[in-house]
Amino acid sequence: MTVPLSPTSHYNRFLSAVPPTVDAPLPAWPILILLYGFPLVWAMGFMQFAPTVLALIMIVLMVMRRHVMVHSTMWIWFALMFWGLICLVSINTGSEFLGWFQRYMNIFNVGIYTVYFFNARERIPNHIMLGGLLTIWATVVILGYAALAFPNFRLQTPMSFVLPGSLLNNDLVKAYVLPPMAEVQLPWGVDVPYNRPSAPFPYANSWGLAYALLTPVVFAVITGVHSRKTQILLVLAVVVSLVPAVATSNRGMFIGLGAAFAYVLFRLLLRGDWRALGIGFVLFLGGITYLTVSGAIEEILGRQEYSNSTGGRASLYELTFEYTLRSPLVGYGTSKMADNVGVSMGTQGQVWALMFCFGFVGLGLFLLYVVSVLINTWNVASLTGMWVHSVIVAALAVVFFYSFDVIQLTVLMLTVAMMMRSRMYGEGL
Repeated sequence: MTVPLSPTSHYNRFLSAVPPTVDAPLPAWPILILLYGFPLVWAMGFMQFAPTVLALIMIVLMVMRRHVMVHSTMWIWFALMFWGLICLVSINTGSEFLGWFQRYMNIFNVGIYTVYFFNARERIPNHIMLGGLLTIWATVVILGYAALAFPNFRLQTPMSFVLPGSLLNNDLVKAYVLPPMAEVQLPWGVDVPYNRPSAPFPYANSWGLAYALLTPVVFAVITGVHSRKTQILLVLAVVVSLVPAVATSNRGMFIGLGAAFAYVLFRLLLRGDWRALGIGFVLFLGGITYLTVSGAIEEILGRQEYSNSTGGRASLYELTFEYTLRSPLVGYGTSKMADNVGVSMGTQGQVWALMFCFGFVGLGLFLLYVVSVLINTWNVASLTGMWVHSVIVAALAVVFFYSFDVIQLTVLMLTVAMMMRSRMYGEGL
């Protein structure tokens, strides 16, 4: 179901104060810059700025068009955007405001991207969108290899020469304008450092989350293209991508990928395709064999032995929940350091970030939106659609472990928009 918005008397008035250029096709270039331009945006050091600038441009273009449509479930995301503003009441200092602003703008920006793409079907068909997401995946994999080769290297972006030194002293700002290739971790007692690929993101967990959400998109492209050569090249690319993926030793990444693959196989079984059992068994056996032979399982267990990240997360989650009970509706607006754990509350997972920063209301709206779109787009028509749909499943599988930055949220929301738009217009997914 979709909700049409137009200036006519029997619909809600929306963006109606501007002289009309009614139904003029929305240009593709803002989305193309966001997706196909992602490698350049990262290399220029614009990752903290470009998403918001592009969102504002999209708003202007939609205002000029006037006639804008949103899918029905999008109103839940609008409610989350509104609630994030309400949570400003918890902000007391300038630094807290900056933390709130970054988190809120991620939610705001991806909401705008979703509405824009939903209304830009004349210029941005699904195969263009899938190609853009594939570009981000390829960037992630290539930089993953660069991280393995040069783990201590930091890219000197043009933006790093523009920002004042006071801002560069902020660790997060520095991670975006002087981005590292990898997280080099040397826990006490370990002989060899763990070089975990992170570029084009500040953290290895962000790399793993992006890989978990984007790899199903690669399989969507594989099943959707008609060129056998392209299919073979993409399959080989997925195999090659396993090297940096394994190096991240991200347990949550494997959980997300496993959930996506299990979902697609389950849907095939529901259609009576019993070959899925054989395919699933071969993939499972091959995956376990690769993880064992490559040393990934041993490395994950070894890192756990030295760092005890599971125990630390459990303590952080418990403390985050206890603090949220003290401000259950609006949360705290941004993360806060938990001194007895050594990690900020409101991090280490999307569920905990939303709960702590925007209260149980913000968390509930986010989960309601994701579950709703999962249900509303259940009746996929093709194998390609199943793979696109599995991105939502992968996201739900890892919301407790990983926090979604703007790119990861963009991947999730644009795949949702593809499913909802295809459902409305019969675009074949």
